[in-house]
Parts: sequence; structure tokens; C-alpha cells
Amino acid sequence: MIPSISFRQLQYFIAVCEEGSISKAANREHCTQPALSTQIRNLEEVIGSTLFDRSVVGVLPTAAGKRFYRHAVAIMRSLRNAEHEMAKGNDQIVGKVRAGLIPSVIRGILPSFLPQFVERHPAIDLCITESFSGTLANWLLARELDLAVVVEPPAHDGLEIEPLAEGPAILITGKATGLRPGPARLADLPPLKMVLPGQRHGLRAIIERSIWARSLKVTRIVEMDSVPGMIAFVRASDWATILPSAAVMRDLNDPELVLNPITDPQFEGNLYIAHLTQFPLSPAAQHFVEALRSEAERVLSLLKPGGGASVAPPLPPSNMSRT
Repeated sequence: MIPSISFRQLQYFIAVCEEGSISKAANREHCTQPALSTQIRNLEEVIGSTLFDRSVVGVLPTAAGKRFYRHAVAIMRSLRNAEHEMAKGNDQIVGKVRAGLIPSVIRGILPSFLPQFVERHPAIDLCITESFSGTLANWLLARELDLAVVVEPPAHDGLEIEPLAEGPAILITGKATGLRPGPARLADLPPLKMVLPGQRHGLRAIIERSIWARSLKVTRIVEMDSVPGMIAFVRASDWATILPSAAVMRDLNDPELVLNPITDPQFEGNLYIAHLTQFPLSPAAQHFVEALRSEAERVLSLLKPGGGASVAPPLPPSNMSRT
């Protein structure tokens, strides 16, 4: 008789591979470390190979572990696909979708997207959660979400990333800064007082790299984990912030705001879909993603030349400074 491998063993094995740590994997799988370690040892006995090299700094898959990881992920995806296939009853799309969205999408895209979607798909149960990219990635790995919309794609073996929509990051200021609207290079901007999103925000790392490289000149920093609050703050002051373009789609014609799409190639505000590698999206989740992609592309296209947004053309570097 061929020894059996359990679903739980595969789940624990994948978690250890992706986390590189017994303790992190146990936390992700909501189990104790001894229980997880026992399941891994039992799996190694069934496989007949050592799957991990263990050290004081963590665990790494052996050559056999890497090969088995590919099989384990394929098995989990196949099981989930079979579950989705058997759940299909008729032409109506049915199911629950747990989606995590960054605040910029909640503010700039959801108002035009959600009313029509829920009207057209009464059999899809939506559960939408708002947070920043880093937190959403953690919730995905904990299987608390089916998918997430993020800005800076998290680097993790357990997550599958695909583009959703392209759009620039936007420098947002109020009239008090004296800046003029239009596409801008960071090097052409004067020194700025910046209100930055917290470390969990996908753009934070990109902004900090630009500050360290001195392409973005900053005289003072305030941190705020609220997109509406950041926009309201810069509107009423001489401070500035940088957010994905989705965040300001409702503010394109606000006379109190100055919007400068950033043209530096490393400074994107693109949106991405993330979900677990081992769990393919359900038909309901796929439909949600495609509908959201269509609306995001439509909305963000307003910032392109001829798109209809009142964002001025590029200005010479000498005109980017305060007037």
C-alpha cells in the first residue's frame, strides 16, 4: 500500500517553503510549532527524502524539497480548480469573493464600479476590506482574502501577481505651494514638505528610495495612514504628498489642488492583482477582477493625453518651481 499524504501536510509544507521559518509558517497556518514540525517529519518519512535544511536562522528547502514544492502547489491548484468546476450549476455566476483593496482604489475607482457590479451580479457575495498593500499581502497569506489590489507588488513565493491597470504616481499639492500643474520629473521639483503614507503603503518604499537618491528633495516629513486625510491636509496647506493616480480620480477638477503626474520611470502608480499561488481564483473572483480591470483602465485613461482630465501639459523645469 502506498502511504498517504494528507491535505494538511501539503498545506504545512507549502507554508514552510514560502515563509522560510517554522514559527512563521505555524503562525500563518494557525497551529502550534510542534504540531507543524511533526507533520513535516511525517511527510519526509512518506516521501523518503529530507525536504528541508534546518539551521538556527531558519529552514530552506533541499533540492528534493524544491521539486516537491512544485508538485504540492500543482496538487493544491488542481483540487481548488476541481472544487470550482463542481460548484458550477448554471450560467449564473455564483460565489463569495473576499477582496482587499488599497484606499486609493476604494476612493477613486470603487464609487463608479461597485453599484453596477452588484446590480448585474446578485448571486456574487462581496466582502471588501480596505488596507494598505503590506497588510493586504499578509491577509492573503493567512487565507483571509481571496485577492488583493496593491501598488508595489510584494515579493513572496506564495503570491501570484498580475497587472490590473497602469497609471502614474501623482504629486498632490495645494495652491499654497505655488506649483503649477502638469507632468513633472522629481529632479525639477523644489524642496518640499511631504506627508507620506505609512510603511504598509506600497508607494512608501519607492518614495524613500527617491529621497535617499536625492532625486526627491524633502525638508520635512509627516506620516499619515489616511488617503482622504492626506489629500485634505495638502489642500489646506503648503505640504505635498504622492499617491497612486487612482486616489485623485475624483479630484481632477478640484480648483484647490495641483496635480503633477510623475514621469520618472521608477515612480509608477500601477495597480496589480495578487492572490495565492496555490489557490486559483474562483469564477466569481475572476469575474470581479475582469470587471474591476475594465473600470480601472477606463478611469485611469482620463489622465492620458486627450483623456478628458484637466491636467496641464508638461512644463519646462524652470516653470515647475514656485511662481
